[in-house]
Amino acid sequence: MFRLDVKNFIRTIRSKAAAFDWKKIRLPRVSGIFSGLFAFIGSWWHVILVLLVAFMALYYPIGGLMVNNINKTTDYEIGSQNEMPSATVNMMAFLINREVNENLWTPNLPFFFPSYMLDNMPNYQLGIISGLSTVSQAMANRLDTGFSTNEDELHLKNAAKLLAYNGRIWMFSPQNSFSPVPSAHSQYRKARKQLIKFNQNLSSGHTVFYKNPDDLAYFLKRVNRDLLNSLTKVENQVREESTSLFDFKADDVFYYNQGKMYAYYLLLKTLGNDYKDIIVSQNAYQLWTKSLKSLEDGAVFDPVLIRNGALDSITAPNHLQYIAYYMVKTVNLNKNIIALLEKKPLPKE
Repeated sequence: MFRLDVKNFIRTIRSKAAAFDWKKIRLPRVSGIFSGLFAFIGSWWHVILVLLVAFMALYYPIGGLMVNNINKTTDYEIGSQNEMPSATVNMMAFLINREVNENLWTPNLPFFFPSYMLDNMPNYQLGIISGLSTVSQAMANRLDTGFSTNEDELHLKNAAKLLAYNGRIWMFSPQNSFSPVPSAHSQYRKARKQLIKFNQNLSSGHTVFYKNPDDLAYFLKRVNRDLLNSLTKVENQVREESTSLFDFKADDVFYYNQGKMYAYYLLLKTLGNDYKDIIVSQNAYQLWTKSLKSLEDGAVFDPVLIRNGALDSITAPNHLQYIAYYMVKTVNLNKNIIALLEKKPLPKE
């Protein structure tokens, strides 16, 4: 019977292994791409560079998505109660708080913030503040006069001045980058405090809110003037760029003016609360609700991609024209309301 001599077998394997030339064996090489990659990250500073690039590639898009918040909520109900004598003033304070304190004020942030890559939200916020600035200035001209000669007590005027501040200023002056100046959001916070003080004075009886049709007509005239100025800019953008294959400023123009219409919707809604007796007595209620509906339709319109297509195109829409339509409709309705408030004949269609 065959018997395996284990010791001799192991001895034989060892001797052959010792005599074998292992250098003749060639392992398969890693491909050129992978070998180059391994060599690249073999140095510690290359590793840091790769991590930095990866961080930046994720920092802006992910951070921007987390910050981005274009709030088009229209069902806010802010009435005129004892502690809130003017619903309109209170709405202005509410919107400032929402856009500056609850949200991040994005238009003035420098490049190292992730929101720097956003453009729709910054323009939307600037539009909102622009609408607040117009209405606050109009109310200050009519309501904040004759009560006091002390500038510190003219709260609506102070708020209007602060709301007119350049919304893109962060820490330094646009004229001199080495000169520190107040930031836009800090100025808007001060404006909010002035608005709150105005309402507190109304509550305490220190200031009286006299309501008359002429003041309301004046407010609507200021809103119409601003909407017509915005309409001119929208029309210029359409005329100059609608034939272009790509219009990279169309979304900026769209969201800026939509933010303004959104602010006007909420402010006219609360003006209707403040002046409801006058609006009803002047038979302007139906026109007022139509004007609000026009502003609301323009404010909530939400296309996925903003286009400034040719006006005769059958494939590319022109969303700037949508906004322009609601602006014109609102202006015409407001003109009819103004005529009723001033007891003048209604404008001809």
